[in-house]
Amino acid sequence: MKFVALISGGKDSCFNIIHCLKQGHELVALANLHPIDKSQQELDSFMFQTVGHDIVPYYATCTGLPLYRKEIHPFGSKNVELNYTPTVSDEIEDLYELLSQVVREKPDVEAVSVGAILSSYQRTRVEDVCARLGLVVLSYLWQRDQLELMQEMCQASQTDTPGDFEARLIKVAAVGLDQSSLGKTLPEVFPTLMKLHNMYDVHICGEGGEFETMVLDAPFFSKGRLKLLSKQDSPSDENDGVYNTRLNVEFEERQLSNADLQAHLDALPQPTLLNDQWQELYDHMGEIPIRGSDSIEANFKNEISYDISVSRVGNLLTVSNLYSNATTLEEQMQDIFEQLDDILKKNRTKPSQVLHCTLILDDMSLFPQVNQIYSSYFDVIKNGPLPPARACISSMLGNGSLVQLSLLLDVSVDHERNKNGLHVQGRSYWAPSNIGPYSQAIWLNDDYNKTAFISGQIALEPATMTLAMNDAKLQAPLSLKHFDTLKTTINTPKQLFMTCMVDDNSVVPTISRVWSLYCSEMAYESDLWMNKPDDPQEILIIAQVNQLPKGALCEWSGAACQELVVEDEDQDECTQELKKLSLSDSKEITVKNSKYQRQFITGFAKNLDQLLQALDALPRFSKVTLYCHPTNMSRDRGGTNIEYFPVYRVFDYNGQCHRYAYQAIVWNE
Repeated sequence: MKFVALISGGKDSCFNIIHCLKQGHELVALANLHPIDKSQQELDSFMFQTVGHDIVPYYATCTGLPLYRKEIHPFGSKNVELNYTPTVSDEIEDLYELLSQVVREKPDVEAVSVGAILSSYQRTRVEDVCARLGLVVLSYLWQRDQLELMQEMCQASQTDTPGDFEARLIKVAAVGLDQSSLGKTLPEVFPTLMKLHNMYDVHICGEGGEFETMVLDAPFFSKGRLKLLSKQDSPSDENDGVYNTRLNVEFEERQLSNADLQAHLDALPQPTLLNDQWQELYDHMGEIPIRGSDSIEANFKNEISYDISVSRVGNLLTVSNLYSNATTLEEQMQDIFEQLDDILKKNRTKPSQVLHCTLILDDMSLFPQVNQIYSSYFDVIKNGPLPPARACISSMLGNGSLVQLSLLLDVSVDHERNKNGLHVQGRSYWAPSNIGPYSQAIWLNDDYNKTAFISGQIALEPATMTLAMNDAKLQAPLSLKHFDTLKTTINTPKQLFMTCMVDDNSVVPTISRVWSLYCSEMAYESDLWMNKPDDPQEILIIAQVNQLPKGALCEWSGAACQELVVEDEDQDECTQELKKLSLSDSKEITVKNSKYQRQFITGFAKNLDQLLQALDALPRFSKVTLYCHPTNMSRDRGGTNIEYFPVYRVFDYNGQCHRYAYQAIVWNE
């Protein structure tokens, strides 16, 4: 893709450009925001580095590319919420106008490079602007290990090829860094940064504001470099522990060949699909017996035998099994969302309160059309910056239905500011960006246990968003790694539910093996896994469906929490009530805090009688998701809030086939 690079002149924005080039993208323009008063080096911006802005105009000469610039005003950070929504007079709207100009003058620009490493504040704002302009965010430094990243920058600064990466410190604001640090290159200051990191936990890449840099040379400076003539330090009595310098530079012409650039790109390390930890899991998978693939009914046409269901479960509202018998896909989607609007109106709720959606399609070829209509309904401009988490698959829908939708909503008293989540739209090495209008994870601020609903993850290569090779032995651990990355990022290590969708039952043994290693075995096999808490294997449901997004072989989705117990007061009565729910062939996980207690139950049943016995043991308005073949679905237990999830077959964590599988949430105040 052709991209414009947001540059401050700092090391991160420039180093990300090199990674964009390594991924095959084409740099066609630069963009920069600077203080309206050009004599002023620093603004109180929460977003943009402006120190050193006087050097940025040289970059157009160094690269031979157009540089788009726009002024920003002091006190421009009007909206400081983590998840940004468009705000009048905010400096982010200046960024929107700047990139709008780029798009008008260069309509073939498809993407924007941004050097965010850890700042979600910065990331969400660039993603908001790019989403409004239909641009892809390229943020290959996002969530990178800072030591590893700084070592790569230092390595790129000391090669034998013209165009070394040269970044010098122009501001320091950390213990152990002073005026003598100013003007130093990254390799020169790296030993000091390592020492300060070990002694005081100083961020090696300066993510805590410890230092700022200015780049004077880079592999994409094809026309020349900036030669440092001198530096002018700020007077020491004005610093308050913060030291600044202004670099005096001049342009030095120098031509870099395509071969020079390619040499730098070839030498640039790139994170592997499976890091050391997950490579060890992969190596321990060994040879997995190949299971024969059984035939399935490709053209199943059954009458839908279950009802739309709406029920309150604690502070959650469940809306299950929305479908339509209208003629066309567009008419069905319109009908489903009209039904949903009626339900939300009756329950005095709004689309912004939806936490999780399960979207089942009759055929995955319908995905682009469905996604467009779905995106319009859950538009972030109308409903806020955090769309629901989502799982989307293709399975058997009868009676002419092309789509089925089930939802989970927050109906707590303070729902307006209760929703939180992770909604990463930029491409990186970290994990896949969302490929639709959904968040990677959603949780509630008033949930002391931080129970998160995590979207389905398939084996995409994050940097390119293409599906990994068609090999279950790779796709199974890679997609589970993506799920685990989300859990780690939001700090919810305790697994409550886990479902793995597969499109062929021959994959089931591979899924079972990967899950067993992940849950506990690797902790005894590798030091890299020692800190991972054990997960109960029994909570896994493997469900065979028709198709998965992008033709993936498997998709992991589920729920996890930060703490199982956050206890401030006695809850013996509630505990006793839940103890009565002990079921055969099931695994129950209790999550409790001072306000309420929930039980997350995963179970299996060999026949209808066994299933009904298990369901009858649950409170009538528990949240139940039932996985089974449509011909096995029954409404014998009317009134129960059951989300019917039609699948071909279900398997437990051992790969044993069952007639039914279910997940239930039981809530007690």
